[in-house]
Amino acid sequence: FNLHKAQVIQNITNSMFEYNSYGLRISSELLLPELIESNGNDKTDITILRGNLEPPKLEPTLTNCYCKLTEDEAYLAWEQVGTFLVRGGREIIVDLITNVEESIVRLFLLGAGLGMLLHQRGLFLLHASTVKIGDRAVSFMGDKGWGKSTTAGALHRRGHQLMTDDVTAIDLSNPQCPMVLPGYGQLKLWPESAIALGNNPETLPLLHPQLEKRDRLIKQDLALNPVPLKQIYLLGGGEKLAIENLSAQQALGAVMHNWYCARFGSQMMQAIDMSEHFHRCTSLINQIQMSCLKREKSLDALDKIAQLIESHLDPTQPLAI
Repeated sequence: FNLHKAQVIQNITNSMFEYNSYGLRISSELLLPELIESNGNDKTDITILRGNLEPPKLEPTLTNCYCKLTEDEAYLAWEQVGTFLVRGGREIIVDLITNVEESIVRLFLLGAGLGMLLHQRGLFLLHASTVKIGDRAVSFMGDKGWGKSTTAGALHRRGHQLMTDDVTAIDLSNPQCPMVLPGYGQLKLWPESAIALGNNPETLPLLHPQLEKRDRLIKQDLALNPVPLKQIYLLGGGEKLAIENLSAQQALGAVMHNWYCARFGSQMMQAIDMSEHFHRCTSLINQIQMSCLKREKSLDALDKIAQLIESHLDPTQPLAI
């Protein structure tokens, strides 16, 4: 502990970058251009530092991550990145492999690393993209390739504020009013999705050298304050464009399947109180509307999909399909 404390004190003396995300002030030794810079003097909530880690034996998960989890401490490791220690909902220590690209580090740090930290702070996380439409937050869940980011991008293009992509953090401290915390403006898009949203993919950086997905940063038209969550759409396939309400059983299954921390597998289940987790899932679906958004898996109907969503949320609005 003393050696670790000395390392932390030494690192803090280095140049730090200040950011705001998820309603928290982040002081980071790593440059994080995806986040909104902070110029204030508020108390730091989260510290991100470089350090040397000696993790215990790590176990594989459902992804290419290896981990060791307890209630308030998590070691997360990837062969192509390095090891993160996420502790107490307050700090992340990163021990990186030699010559790893910074963009790759940020992909894992702002995803699984920050997601684990938000979980430690008691937030409920969904693998979902979220947009502010009117005075409400609207989230989109679905398996890989079903267009969560693309749907959010289509609505952002129509003037709605982006809240977060991939990691949606929900504050359930008031069970009657789930609140989505604003994340940061990054859309992860396949080249064809970028084109459909009016972007040239050749001008957008790659998320990862081994992926064709592109990184589209959005610094304007972002929601900056918590917003009540009113609707979740589960993206699915269908022969025609339609929105159908989910039963309570279907909604519960969808939320549990798309719980962000499920990616950490059985270790995650052992590190939490499963009865409390089930209660939080049921509490969430009891306060919001959940529907299945069915459509063909095509980018040609993006505007029609966005218009249908707007009309579904506000039946008084004309639907120009």
